Amino acid sequence: MTLSYKSYFTQVSIGLLITLAVLLLQFSPISYFSKTVNRLDGILYDARLSYLPPWPASTANIQIVDIDESSLQEFGRMPWPRKQFAKLTNQLTKLGAVTIAFDVLFTEAEVNPAAQVLSAVSDQKTIDHIQAIAKQLDGDYLFSQAMSKNEVVLATLFHQQQAIQKGLLSPTKLINNGNSDNNYLHQFQGYSANTEILAKQAIAQGFVNAIFDDDGFIRRSPLVVQQNGKFYPSLALAAFQSYSLAESIELQWQQKQQQAFLTAIKIGKSFIATDNKGQLLLPFRASAYHYPYTSAADILADRIKDKRFDGAVIFVGSSAPGLADLRTTPVSLAFPGVEIHATVFDALMSPTTQPYRPDWWQAAVAIILISCGLLSAFLLPKISPRSAEIIALVIFTLLITANASLWYYAYIDLPLVSALLLLMALSTYYISYGFLKENSQRKKVKAVFEQYVPPAHIDEILDQPDSMNLVGKKQLLTVLFSDIRRFTTIAEQLAPEQLSAWLNQFFSAITEDIFHHQGTIDKYVGDMVMAFWGAPLHDGHHATNAIKSAFAMLATVQKLEQSFANKNWPAAKIGIGINSGEMNVGDMGSQYRLNYTVLGDAVNLGSRLESLTKYYSVDILVGEETKRLVEQESPQWLTQVPFLTVDKVNVKGKTLPVTIYSPLAIKPSTKQLEQCQQFNQMMSHYFHQQFSQAQQILAALQNDFFNPTLLNIYQQRIEELLHNPPEKNWQGSFVHSTK
Repeated sequence: MTLSYKSYFTQVSIGLLITLAVLLLQFSPISYFSKTVNRLDGILYDARLSYLPPWPASTANIQIVDIDESSLQEFGRMPWPRKQFAKLTNQLTKLGAVTIAFDVLFTEAEVNPAAQVLSAVSDQKTIDHIQAIAKQLDGDYLFSQAMSKNEVVLATLFHQQQAIQKGLLSPTKLINNGNSDNNYLHQFQGYSANTEILAKQAIAQGFVNAIFDDDGFIRRSPLVVQQNGKFYPSLALAAFQSYSLAESIELQWQQKQQQAFLTAIKIGKSFIATDNKGQLLLPFRASAYHYPYTSAADILADRIKDKRFDGAVIFVGSSAPGLADLRTTPVSLAFPGVEIHATVFDALMSPTTQPYRPDWWQAAVAIILISCGLLSAFLLPKISPRSAEIIALVIFTLLITANASLWYYAYIDLPLVSALLLLMALSTYYISYGFLKENSQRKKVKAVFEQYVPPAHIDEILDQPDSMNLVGKKQLLTVLFSDIRRFTTIAEQLAPEQLSAWLNQFFSAITEDIFHHQGTIDKYVGDMVMAFWGAPLHDGHHATNAIKSAFAMLATVQKLEQSFANKNWPAAKIGIGINSGEMNVGDMGSQYRLNYTVLGDAVNLGSRLESLTKYYSVDILVGEETKRLVEQESPQWLTQVPFLTVDKVNVKGKTLPVTIYSPLAIKPSTKQLEQCQQFNQMMSHYFHQQFSQAQQILAALQNDFFNPTLLNIYQQRIEELLHNPPEKNWQGSFVHSTK
């Protein structure tokens, strides 16, 4: 696309302004803009999880014990008595569990029934007896005893309200290396922990707070939060420390301008990369229920006889809808919260294959935006809109491919939405500008030439100006002729202005059918319309489209009957001839007047076939080359449209006869299909001079064949041939002496 220096400078300036606007949008401190970008990046994160292969999972035996609906029905609604959790813990320990993490809070002490009885009795002997068995009735004690036989991690929940402080918050085991003042970790004031007896018996406690993105989805999970200046691990991190026997968990900080940034969490010798908020990107492996689930009811009822829990880390939680522990995630809108902890634990077990957003992501995004902006602003205004589309698509594909490769092979989560938005904005602007400019030029050219040549041909000339010449070329095309039957009678019934209106409505309707099926109108001559397919625009299904157009024209003519009847106009009936073959196509005429048309023997045969439709009482006749092309172009469609073998005819200028066919209908009735097959079999006997067999099939079709005229033609021919057998070299062709 040629631009003046001034126009080019203007277009480059606009592109650079768009680039600057997107840069500001990406790094804007304004909450609305940043939230919008984050939401879009979240959608991209979801797409990578959904469409890219998952990374290898850890080899740890991760099991989920589910307090599901069947458990609630069998053992009662929640909250369960603590002795039930004690039994569950004892059973899991017996079955080989190594670590048990409860995604359940035990913030209130359970009332001991012995204490209630003691308050109601005064007899010392009875009091002594009840006090002796009080511990065996204490649910918290029983649960703590069960916990003492295994490594059990309990849940805590942090709050923003400082007034909420329930239970005993265990001392933190996190080691803080470096200055952590002014950090970006999630801050809390209050907490809901577990009762003292349980908290002291647990190997650790971990928080279960869910952190949502701006769109309400959970894509990240904090490993560490801060409460009143102290740092606490998540349930999954605490379970991991217990399971892996890691001696310490150390927080790694980096100082920048009096601001502390958490860069990683060191567990033993492994480093877990986190973002500044201590969050881990959740590498969901699949939709919900990826990990093995076991109903708590089956464990409590001692129905587990296999070794599924041998050496396992177990997360106990609930997927029951009534308990409201279902979360919205990229892979499921009802993802059990307990499985989120299992997913985090799985990620911690494979620290080197987990996605993370590096510290340098902002610089990388800025470089990508500036590079895309400069490349697009200086290149796209110079080229045509179609070339701009291709280049924009290539850059778009490269960005997505590079981003997906970083994600899958380097585990780097790099924001991409702003770069894609910039590319879309720039390409949309430059392509739209180019098309508007081109369209303005095309309209000027079209206004001059459209009265002389078909619109499609004008478009081709505009696309390829060098192609305009008076020299035709040979090309394999399909031509269609359609003629109105009894037109002279119709013309006699109508006044001149009515006839003109009748023809206009008729030709407008069938022309729309031809255009709809990619045909080019060659000419109208009286009541005849001629069209062809395959030029000036290439059409790899030109024979099929011509026949589809013919069926559409017949349907349109049938619809016009009611419209014509309402105006007291005569109905229209048409015959259609279609033929394919090599034709001369191009601008034919003189230096004063051109006509884009087709010429040749194949065209003449198409016209002849149209005139023969009346003789054979068929709506459509096609040549054998058209049928052959349809078999190549659309074999699937051909199974729905049976072809009736009509005849062999001699064509002027050709030695061999041509077989002609009539396509019956799209999806004909079973009866029509059977009759078509029988008639085609009869024609095969006829062409092979097996006249007696052909006559027998004709007799069987005599009663209700859909084309009696065709039956009569062959009955007369066969009777004549039986009385006067043809010569041995007879080819079955018929020479028509009249049109």
